[in-house]
Amino acid sequence: MSNEILVKDSLRLAHIQRLCDIREPYNLSSETEKIFNIALREAIDWHSCNCEFYKNFLILNNFFVEDYQLDKIAETLPFLHANFFKTHEVLSVPKSEIVLTLTSSGTTGQKSQMFFDDWSIKSSRRMVDFIFDYFEFITPNNEVNYFLFAYEPLENFNVGTTNTNVYLTSYAPAKNIFFALRNTGVGKHEFDIFGSIEKIKEYSEEGLPVRFTGFPAFMYFTLKRMEDFGISSLNLNPESLVIFGGGWKGYADQAIPKVELYNMINRQLGIPLERIRQTFGSVEHSIPYLECENHNLHVPIWSKVFVRDVKTLEILDYHQQGYLNFVTPYITSVPAISVLMGDIGELYPSDECSCGISTPFFNITGRAGISHNKSCAISAAELLKGK
Repeated sequence: MSNEILVKDSLRLAHIQRLCDIREPYNLSSETEKIFNIALREAIDWHSCNCEFYKNFLILNNFFVEDYQLDKIAETLPFLHANFFKTHEVLSVPKSEIVLTLTSSGTTGQKSQMFFDDWSIKSSRRMVDFIFDYFEFITPNNEVNYFLFAYEPLENFNVGTTNTNVYLTSYAPAKNIFFALRNTGVGKHEFDIFGSIEKIKEYSEEGLPVRFTGFPAFMYFTLKRMEDFGISSLNLNPESLVIFGGGWKGYADQAIPKVELYNMINRQLGIPLERIRQTFGSVEHSIPYLECENHNLHVPIWSKVFVRDVKTLEILDYHQQGYLNFVTPYITSVPAISVLMGDIGELYPSDECSCGISTPFFNITGRAGISHNKSCAISAAELLKGK
């Protein structure tokens, strides 16, 4: 688990510190709600004072935080669209304090860039720690083999998904780590489907738990090819774990329903359904969302999620589809505290899930529009086409 970390200004950002120090990711209460709301007010003040663009952005949108009740700030705060970060670099700290830059795309397409100071990247990673600890996925005494349906790292390749997948290998000691998207040695990657099949067979024979992470499309294409070859029922160690991230995006026309993919993994690899989970995240909003045992994406207390009408952008009630709007006060390096995504989703009350988590949950139902802008998942999917 991560060590204690401190905000840049302990007086101005005291409630951001308090919020991010809460170890129980779903401990929603009137007290944690109050801490969140005050922290968001601190974040607005921080970015307004340290980023000329953001100060003018709020003025242009006639937003003055003192005009709103504390519990109404999150829903009324003007948002930036995720695409904004494809063409703009705006910072709320000196560039010399940026310790990590991550991009949202792979080898092609427009890239969103997100800049992290020490507090922001360590806070984001600590949230992942807290969530994995909550679900009891941190096992420092149990060695595992890792299988990453993700880009093999190479120099100056700062894709956010690779950063995340590599970080997830810290939760159990690794005997071996295999990347399905192999570094070709010339600054590119290729999907090694035959090597992937052989590695899964090798891991099966070894008997250690296997932790799979990365793009679901590559898991599906690997299992489908194994099925074509008559390779099935490998029965991996039941303590194995699947954590998907990145979505299907570029292969949406071939995507199968989530429940079908999960059943396929369970049938062919023997991994229990409750140990197959999907994540949601982005470099523009680096709060981690991980499915519960019922495969719902609950909102941790460090963020709020709103669904907005695709035409009016007004906030919708539960069970209505619209753009997902994510709000969090934690990030101090960039004014990405309210971001509107291109993802379409629905929000549900906590009592519609039986897992016991007391926060609302959301599901992704699609993605808006057709664009030449390509995310990391789209770029990865192109490897399947030989591009």
